[in-house]
Amino acid sequence: MTTTMVYHAAVRGIKLQKIASRLEGDLDLKGFFQVAEDVRPGYEEIRVNFKIETEEKNLETLRELVKLSPVYDVVSRGTRVVVDIEN
Repeated sequence: MTTTMVYHAAVRGIKLQKIASRLEGDLDLKGFFQVAEDVRPGYEEIRVNFKIETEEKNLETLRELVKLSPVYDVVSRGTRVVVDIEN
């Protein structure tokens, strides 16, 4: 998401002096370790925090750049996954 923001900002002429990102999420280990069948093995929520030094005042513009990320797309909308195992 960070890389996407940097690239799309550059294309739009938005200057970013500094950018830092922090990601955190809530994961119930009972689901991950299959201790509880009613708990999913994945994240319940993922939070992304950006600290950006820029002259761009419209924060919504910056939020829209994040939504162009393939990573944002896959975690927010889901993607069909095909697993193939060979032995």
